[in-house]
Amino acid sequence: MLEIVHLPEQYYPPIEDMPGDLRRVADAIEEHLPGSGVRLTLLLAQIFHGQPVYFRSVKRFITAWQHDCIRAEYDQGGCTAKVLATKFRLSMRTVEKILASPATKNMKTGTSEQLERRQ
Repeated sequence: MLEIVHLPEQYYPPIEDMPGDLRRVADAIEEHLPGSGVRLTLLLAQIFHGQPVYFRSVKRFITAWQHDCIRAEYDQGGCTAKVLATKFRLSMRTVEKILASPATKNMKTGTSEQLERRQ
């Protein structure tokens, strides 16, 4: 079992002092989760110590959520495929395909406002 050392905060280095890619990772995390960049980067660095890491695309997860948001808004009524196509910057044909396909198993949609903040 991998032993992870959870440093006390007073021992966290400033992001600017982190070497190479660790700084890039910490900066990226900090941008989206303020106050967590160094802590999470130190955790990742211990888990993947010395190993090159490749992050696969998560687009399919985001797309599934987007499709569920489109379906939920359409099902609530008051939105046409044309309105949804404009709102989500998709073609009408794409929206029609989304609406014709079965819902994902997750269908616990967030709001379209959450999705719009991500784009």
